[in-house]
Parts: sequence; structure tokens; C-alpha cells
Amino acid sequence: MDNDGRDGTDGAAALPEKRDVNFGFHQFTEGVTRYASGEREQLEWFWGYLIDELKQSREAAADALKMEWSEIYQVMTGAAKPELLEGCLEAIARLRKLEAANRTRLAETSVTRHIVEALNYAKEFCAMVSITGPTGRSKTFTAKHWARENNHGRSIYVRCPSAATRRSFVTALCRARGLNAQKKTTELEDRLFRAITARNVLILDEAGHLLPRSGRGTGAIELVRDLHDICGCAVALIFTDVYLDDMRNGAMADYYEQFRGRLKYEVSIPPLVRKDEVKAAVSVFRKSPPEKLLDFALRLARERDGRLRTLFEDLQRAKEFAQAEGREMNVEDLKVASDWRKSGKTYADEE
Repeated sequence: MDNDGRDGTDGAAALPEKRDVNFGFHQFTEGVTRYASGEREQLEWFWGYLIDELKQSREAAADALKMEWSEIYQVMTGAAKPELLEGCLEAIARLRKLEAANRTRLAETSVTRHIVEALNYAKEFCAMVSITGPTGRSKTFTAKHWARENNHGRSIYVRCPSAATRRSFVTALCRARGLNAQKKTTELEDRLFRAITARNVLILDEAGHLLPRSGRGTGAIELVRDLHDICGCAVALIFTDVYLDDMRNGAMADYYEQFRGRLKYEVSIPPLVRKDEVKAAVSVFRKSPPEKLLDFALRLARERDGRLRTLFEDLQRAKEFAQAEGREMNVEDLKVASDWRKSGKTYADEE
């Protein structure tokens, strides 16, 4: 029997879930209806930040806002007096500015622009879109960056679990939404359908993991269709190349026909890293980079061991080398960083 976890076990005992936050999503959404719309938007952002960035930690939340958890609890559940609410909203505004200032800048390239355009389209039209391309081409980084720019509480980023069953996918969605995932699958689905609306954008990374390898166990991908159709939410599916090809040309192509018909905007990233992508990436670490540095960076990015993702790691390390000597990064720094990575060595202070 193909166990899709409908009994809540998924074939194995559920692991305990660590939750510091002592109120739930529905308690939060009901509580903040007492506030004005602009106030709700700020609190909604902080809810998403609390779940995604702070991992539901009361201590981290109190530290981030410089408030007592008991005060945050009152605000987030709709019980705060006006002066406490005002102080909390000011703290959230400061946190948003700080978070934006410390965020790694998105290197704007033709590829990242197309990814952002697809996500904007999904948001504006509550549409289902797809973003497809090789690994290491900024799909994940751009999607996460966009989600943070477009309100943590409304944009829900989920990395789909490997070989996802309906149960494991529902669990991942619930955790990303801040719902207690220690329930039977049917109860989780009911909560999920009440917690997602047309105001939300679901960003499903590694969406190929939702596709069954045979004609059985299609529940995970069918849930995506149901959420889009019933809740009216936008959905952005991020695939590596092979999975969307399977949907179009594989053994189950006929089955996926109605699903593919829902894709209103499709981005296909070319396999070869473009020079403008590399220039944008290097410019994050050094303004007006010299040609020798760009040429070597392009060569690294076109290798098969990580592409732009690995290049960013090498550039970060190269910049650290240069900063230690009080100068700008150059091509020699990048060569040393690349050689260090390929050798598998560690920093001296890590040995």
C-alpha cells in the first residue's frame, strides 16, 4: 500500500515539534483584527519574520524588538493598550529597516529580473507561475530575497521535502505558516486551507520533489492545485530543468496536462552563465571590477561545481582576504579563494 501519511504517521512516528511561541496563527489573525489595516500589515510582517527568521523563539523575538515577550504576546494577540501597540510598531519599523540594511544585496541581472518579474506577476494576478533552470543560477536566493521584500507574513517560502508525500508536504507548509504540525493530515489540511488566502504567495522551491516517480502518490502535487484553486493564492514553482521536462514529455504528461495549463507565466533560465550575471555578482563585492577579475570569475561560474552559488562563496572569501590586508579584492584573491575551496582545506583557526 502506498502510504501517503493520511493516518498522520507517514509510516513513522512523528518527531516532537519545538515551539517557543505560545499562541497560534489563528489566534494571531483573529487578535489583530482589532487594529487598523496599516498596523495589521506591520504585525503580519513580524509574524512571518518570527516564524521564518527567528524560528518561533520568544527570546529571539524579545531581543529583536527590545521588548518583553509578555508585551509582544499582548500586541500579537490583540490585547495591547494603544501606547504598547504604538511602541511595538515603532520597534518593528526599526527592525525592518535594520533587516533591509543588513540583507545581502541582490545582484540585478537579466536572470534575476525575469525571476522577480514572474514573482511579481504571481502576486499581482494571484497566478501560478514557474521558474526553471539549472542549479546554482540564483533561483533560491532571488526567491528568498523577494519574499523578504514582499512581507514575510504574506509571502510563504517553502523548500519542498525530498520525495515528498502529501503528509510531508502538508507538514512543511504548516511549519512555514506557523501552524502546529503535530496533527493528523486531514486536520492539518483543514487548518492550512483556512490559513492561506488570495493575499498570500506560496513560493515552492525544489517543486520537482512533489512529482511522483510513477502513477501513484500524486497527492503532494494535487495539493498545490487545490490550494491555488480553492484559496485563490498565488503559487510560484521553482524547478530544476529535468522536472518540468518530465511534466511535459514524461510518462505522466497526460496526467499533468490540466496542471500545466494553470501556469500563466514561465521563466526558463539558460544553462550557460551569462557575462552580465557574473559582472553583477562581482560588483556586489567590488565596484567597477577590472576585466581580469571578471574574466576569471566568468570561468569559475561556468564550471560545473555550483555556478553562481559557488562563485558568490568564492567572492565572499576573496573579499575577506583583501579586507584583512586593507585593500580592494583582486583576481589573485579570487584565485586563492577558489583554490582553497577546491583543495578542501580549512582556515587555520578552524583546524
